[in-house]
Amino acid sequence: MVNKEHTKMNPEKFAYNFATVARQMNYSNQELIPEAKKFLLSYLTAYYLIGDFNKLEETDFNGKNKLSDLSFDEMVDKIQNLNSRQMIDN
Repeated sequence: MVNKEHTKMNPEKFAYNFATVARQMNYSNQELIPEAKKFLLSYLTAYYLIGDFNKLEETDFNGKNKLSDLSFDEMVDKIQNLNSRQMIDN
């Protein structure tokens, strides 16, 4: 699937948030770039994951229930099935 949308991030907000974490974690100068990359990867992973979740929430899973209408166990089953399919597709 080709994603035609582009992700725009506020560089100042991202940098400020990373700088806050870096200061708290007391990263050395050598750690800053690798840790910033991990921070960015975590941010983008969460960003796209929640986007996928929001799309799924709008989707009718079995003809009548949205994700929020399912019980916790049903929701976990649906998410595990979706994750299994995504692993196969990748």
